[in-house]
Amino acid sequence: MLLIPYQTRFTAKSLPVVTLALILVNALVYFVFQSGDRQAYARAAEYYFSSQLPQIELPRYATYLERRTDRGALQVLRMIRAGARPEQSLGLVLALENDREFMRDLREGAVVPSSDPVYATWRDQRAQFNSLIGRVFTERFALEPSSDGVVANLLRFVSYQFLHGDTLHWLGNMVILLLAGPFAEAALGRFRFLLAFIGSGVFAGALHMLVSDQALVGASGSISGAMAMVAVLYGTRKVPVFYWLFVYFNTARVPALLLLPIWLAIEAVQWALAPESRVAYSAHVGGFIAGAVLAWLLRPADGQKVDRILDERFADERRGNRKSTLLQEAQAASAKLDTRRAARAYSELLQADPTNVQHAIAYFNMALLGRNRETLLDATLRVLWIRARGARSELRAVYLQMSQPHVLAALPVDEQLRLARRLVATREDAAALRVLDGLVGNETLKNLYGRQIADCLLGLFTTYSRHGLRQPAEDVKRRLSTHFPSPATLGGIAPSREPPLTIRGSTGTPRTRGALSGAPSEMELDLDTQLRTRWGPD
Repeated sequence: MLLIPYQTRFTAKSLPVVTLALILVNALVYFVFQSGDRQAYARAAEYYFSSQLPQIELPRYATYLERRTDRGALQVLRMIRAGARPEQSLGLVLALENDREFMRDLREGAVVPSSDPVYATWRDQRAQFNSLIGRVFTERFALEPSSDGVVANLLRFVSYQFLHGDTLHWLGNMVILLLAGPFAEAALGRFRFLLAFIGSGVFAGALHMLVSDQALVGASGSISGAMAMVAVLYGTRKVPVFYWLFVYFNTARVPALLLLPIWLAIEAVQWALAPESRVAYSAHVGGFIAGAVLAWLLRPADGQKVDRILDERFADERRGNRKSTLLQEAQAASAKLDTRRAARAYSELLQADPTNVQHAIAYFNMALLGRNRETLLDATLRVLWIRARGARSELRAVYLQMSQPHVLAALPVDEQLRLARRLVATREDAAALRVLDGLVGNETLKNLYGRQIADCLLGLFTTYSRHGLRQPAEDVKRRLSTHFPSPATLGGIAPSREPPLTIRGSTGTPRTRGALSGAPSEMELDLDTQLRTRWGPD
């Protein structure tokens, strides 16, 4: 059974820097520093079988294994008696090295006593082999019982937390850390969380050393501590959890403090059912205990901090639920052709998610059917100002619809020109010309917006010339020559740099500095020069 609290809401202020840094360090250690361990072990095994150590140690190890009845011991015993194949040599050496009881007897002289004739040879070759094993990165920093006592292991109480046995071990730990770590970090603060995380790992390692003689690697104890921190810090408040029971998984909200006894019970049951397991249940239990105690000692003085974290988290969920409800309402109203209610629902959806192209298009379609001038203007502006680089084909048809006379009548002149630029950019040249022809016929508008109008006409001329369409290019050139015979005739209102006030702040369009792309700061009517420029949307 898996039961993990999680937090997915991150901002620049609440970014789980320590959690991400811990994951990065764990990745660096495993994929860089531990990556050469297999080759180092292989070199040690190669030396082992080229020396006299197999003839000295393996028969004695086989005699030792004969007294055991566990399945692993029997498998190793059969391998020794049958003779290890080359591909099995590394596994056999590691099996012998991992047998802590036998290795303790070997170091203490109970296996090869000093009175044995082969003792001197064994001692020298065993020292050389131990030297090769000592070059393995994991061997140098894993937490393991030491004949020198606990003091010799002080550094290892920290270093073992960043080592892992294999890729699945690393991946599983990092996924759980990524889910639970940010929750604890947000409540404790970055420095206190790091202190409690490392402290939990130290205590987890200490408890493991008290009850087991097996070496220990992995961040499981520290991560158990992080999970316990969530339980203590959030107390009786309900927190989101991910749970996985056999083949079923889901999410739920449960009181945080209830999680701690459940976790301890799960670990105790698994430990009791598999006492010989390689999984360090003792370290998990130690991590839970240490994390709970450290969280209580380091808890923030501001008791409302965790409430604010949960309020922000659940506010996101409420907004998500509200968006889901609005979308259902909008779709139901659209099906009934209730354009007013559908348009209102899509408008609210865009307030929450201003860059959603599908909602913007649906809003415009409902406004177009409803014929309410204010709603139509709002919907049109939202589409024209939306930032959606990958949705040009979807918006192309909408831009065409906007070129209808009753839509243009609702738009300010500046936005009609914006539409013309969109039409030019999407190669809807005929529609763009209709919009522009409606403006150049008015002398006042031509004087005020001549610069933008000429810009659009130049874009059309460039497109036609590039594709070898000589007649349309000549038609556009004639328009330019007629309406703008010289640069001095160009009017001076440049394209607006910000959305209209009615939609500002809800379009997803950032403030810009300088002119918009596609709106040059100076205009020249040297067509050969303009042909060398690149035309694009604003």
